[in-house]
Amino acid sequence: MNIRVFSSSYLGVEPYLIEVEIDISNGLPIFSIVGLGDTAISESKDRIKTALKNCDYKVEPKRMIVNLSPAGIKKEGAQFDLPIAVGIMLAMGYIRDKNSILDNYIFLGELSLDGKVRGIKGIINSMILAKEKNYTGVVLPLENLEEASLIEGIDIIPVSHLKEVAEFISNNTKPIFEKPQRKLNTEYKVDFSEVKGQTLAKRGLEIAAAGGHNILLIGSPGSGKSMLAKRMITILPPMTENEIIQSTKIYSVAGELNSENPIINKRPFRAPHHTSSPTAIIGGGKKISPGEITLASNGILLLDELAEFPRSVLESLRQPLEDGKISITRAHYKVNFPSKFLLVGTSNPCPCGFYFEGDKCNCSQHEVTKYMKKLSGPIMDRIDIHIEMRRLSEDELMNSSVAESSEEIRKRVIKVREIQRERFGNDETLNSNMSSSDIKKYCKILPEDREYFKSAIQMLGISARGYDKILKTARTIADLDDSIEIKRFHLMEALSFRRK
Repeated sequence: MNIRVFSSSYLGVEPYLIEVEIDISNGLPIFSIVGLGDTAISESKDRIKTALKNCDYKVEPKRMIVNLSPAGIKKEGAQFDLPIAVGIMLAMGYIRDKNSILDNYIFLGELSLDGKVRGIKGIINSMILAKEKNYTGVVLPLENLEEASLIEGIDIIPVSHLKEVAEFISNNTKPIFEKPQRKLNTEYKVDFSEVKGQTLAKRGLEIAAAGGHNILLIGSPGSGKSMLAKRMITILPPMTENEIIQSTKIYSVAGELNSENPIINKRPFRAPHHTSSPTAIIGGGKKISPGEITLASNGILLLDELAEFPRSVLESLRQPLEDGKISITRAHYKVNFPSKFLLVGTSNPCPCGFYFEGDKCNCSQHEVTKYMKKLSGPIMDRIDIHIEMRRLSEDELMNSSVAESSEEIRKRVIKVREIQRERFGNDETLNSNMSSSDIKKYCKILPEDREYFKSAIQMLGISARGYDKILKTARTIADLDDSIEIKRFHLMEALSFRRK
């Protein structure tokens, strides 16, 4: 008897439909799973047989062939345990599908040896697929309920045991459950008010947050670079519904969701160490998984001590910074991961770190030049805002006045984000990723400022990309100033954030 049960898997973060076909016939007893499954799928035979036995479903010695279609795509994970077990139960007559459940639902879940259904990765991707393909609903592990609840308009059947699945298919009896209430997680343990002085750096971070611009803080040890960089996440606006779904998809595929963080509704903040490998940063590996740049999507990627990262890692950031995605290609397939992150980098200006502190620096000019050359021109060109920071004076350190809080700065950032939403008609486009046509339309220079801007570009040796980034930054500065036009002092401030 041939049975078909629908399931799903994913390539990168994109889901696709899987047809689990089960054929049981008389003959030499065998249990074979075909369709390019990995070790976890191969080992599922023993899990499924034992789970069925412990649930009082006797697996008769028959010839059982399971096919995972499409057969030409490599499949990974234990999420096919449940659909295979359901197919065997139907084929052997232990349950009957009186209500065409199999044609309208997708089944996902890992089985334990006693028949319990365990949580899996990538549930939200399957929910999106089921909605796109017009399925009625998804039968999934109870552990994944909160993650699945992000997607509206699809029937969720959360199960904790194989017998609950059998009851649902045979009698259309749905498990009783309470839909979880989503809790917004917007609290941070750090705040901008804790940082003394560094007015210019705070201004640069506000502009970067408002327009989505990449930023680099270059300064002496103890000047507060890392302290400020770690607090930038506190001034970004709350995530939109679409961003929550996108980030949860990524973290679900990466296996980074748990009972404490079942969904991602707080902007990601990733800070990998400078000894991280290119694969850890970019993604890939034998079993392709998202890297730090993908996990940082819709949030911040902090590269502390940027010049200490291997050159191969820094150069591999070129495409993601430009395109907002990364393509990882293998012999037989290609995986695309999103990488729409805001890059925040910090660096010392020289090997000893005290180049900006006068006599304290003991580095030769050759050593300073060699150190900063670790950051190549193409990478520096892709960073919109460059801030030079010096250590605080004694008076600034002793100043007891309270600085502006993150909440106050965030209000201005949100206001500018609203301006950009009205300007571009969506939540995706920010000033930092304007197209060429958008720059022509929204970044017009006043006639009286053209000669000034032209001479400034010549003096600084600005590239075509750098030219566009100055205009984009100036547009954000004008938005913070509630100005429709980009005026000369907006251009001057934007120019001041570019290093020669």
